[in-house]
Order: sequence, then structure tokens, then C-alpha cells
Amino acid sequence: MSMQDFRGAMPALITPFDRDGQVDEAKFRAFLDWLVPQVSGLYVAGSYGSGPIMSVGQRKQVAEIVVDSVGGRIPLVVHVGDPDTNTSVDLAKHAQGLGVSAIASLTPYYYLHGRAEIDGHFLKLIDAVSTPVYLYNNPKYTNYCVTVDQVTWLAERGLAGLKDSSANIQLFYDLVAATRRFDDFQVLVGSQTILLPALVGGGRGCVSGLSNLYPKVVNGIFEAAEAGEFERALKMQREANQLRKLTGSGIPVSFYHSALRYRGIDIGVPKVPLIPKTEAEEAAIFAALEHYKHFE
Repeated sequence: MSMQDFRGAMPALITPFDRDGQVDEAKFRAFLDWLVPQVSGLYVAGSYGSGPIMSVGQRKQVAEIVVDSVGGRIPLVVHVGDPDTNTSVDLAKHAQGLGVSAIASLTPYYYLHGRAEIDGHFLKLIDAVSTPVYLYNNPKYTNYCVTVDQVTWLAERGLAGLKDSSANIQLFYDLVAATRRFDDFQVLVGSQTILLPALVGGGRGCVSGLSNLYPKVVNGIFEAAEAGEFERALKMQREANQLRKLTGSGIPVSFYHSALRYRGIDIGVPKVPLIPKTEAEEAAIFAALEHYKHFE
């Protein structure tokens, strides 16, 4: 299956760790066995997957485990973004060697970059691999937001797609409209909170944290929208957004470790500096999730 066929839930895959900060392979494989049959693709080692706080070796290990466990059943996008372009290129070449569907990269973060630096980063990635390269736009965490002009310029030079986590629906619509002339260019929405308007506007897929926990919700919004049942889709979208309020602000990795335990899936602990929820916090999460049984 190519990325261009992609529809439905694509989790921003959570990575399980043990208390020493090592990838917990046994729990990871068990989680994948449960999750993969329910989803349409996986986005690996991104923000929810703790990519930015893993060593290069761990990021390669995660990609290898996922590719082996999935066995070609669904498309895989491996995130290779790093503040250092050469590290991103190294990770991209490794992912290509594993035969993944696509490679994605955040715009380089920490330093305040201008367009020239961002363009240079992606041109190097596009030049280094033949696997499709996607730009991951997440301005809240990188201090940089792409423009339509920049994305079309990069598309002319081989950029294959974009994951947009700006939550700016106007920008999303403009990006979709501007890139329609490029064959197979795909604009993925990086949050389920604006999934329905993104689909109405021509978006192709959704990478979301919620899909780790309740894939049926995101799949349901897709199915209802594609069937033209917009009232049902809107009802599900509103429920998904209520659930997002429960997860807390930011990238709620620790929430999902607890929430998956509620569903009977043990994915270990987050990697420091992230910390697990306290017993009291986890009890509150379990109580709140009782209201979402119909999502299981």
C-alpha cells in the first residue's frame, strides 16, 4: 500500500520504555500486535513517539522493530527530524534501507532558523534518499511555520508531502489548494481536533495521538465524512475534541501511557525527562475514560 492510498487513523505512535530509559521491545511488539489491525498506517518516532529525546541508536532500533512487526501490512512514515541535518540524513538513509513508505522531518529546531536554513535541510534530505520526504510543520515546538510559497517551492524540487500540526485551518486549506497541481502530493493533518474541516478541505490523512488509544474515533470521522454523513461526523469530531481536553495541554505522552493501561495495554513508562502520572492522576484518568467506553 502506498502512502497515496492512505485513509483513516494513523497513530503518532507512542514508544514504550523501561525504567532505565531503554526501548521496551517486548511491550512495544505487544502494543503493535494490538494496534496495527485497527489502523491505516503508523507515524514512527515523532513527537508522541519521543523521537526528539531518543538517541540515534534508539531511533534506528524503533524503526527496525516497527518494520519487522508490521511486516508490510500498512504504510509506515518514519520521522527523522533533528536539530542537526546530518543526523536527519543518517536516520533517513537507515529508514530507506528498511523499506519504509515515507520519511518525515520536523523543521530543524532549537536555533531560530530562517527560510534558507529550512530549505537547505529539506533539499539535503530529498537529495539523500529516493523514499518520499515529508515536511512536518509544527510551529509551536520549532519556532518556525512554513508558508505556502515555501512548500510549493520545495514541492517543485521533490518534496512529496506535508504533515501540518499548526492547527491553522486557513493555512491547511491554502496548502492543499496550492499543492493540488503536484501529482500525489499529500497534505496530512497533524491533529484530530480539526480532522473534519481538514477532510472537507481536501486533506488526505490524519496523524493523531488519539489513534493510539481509540482508533475507531478517527476512523469513524473519516468513514462518516466520506459517506456524506456530516452530522454523524461532526458529533464524533466534538466527542474527540472533548477527549482531547482530558489529555491536557502540550504533547500528552504520559497521559497515553496511563490511558492505554486502562485499555489493558502496558506500554511501560515514558522516557525521562517525561514522568509517569501519579497513582492519583492515573485513577482520575481511569474514571474519566469510563465515559468513553463506546469508543473501544
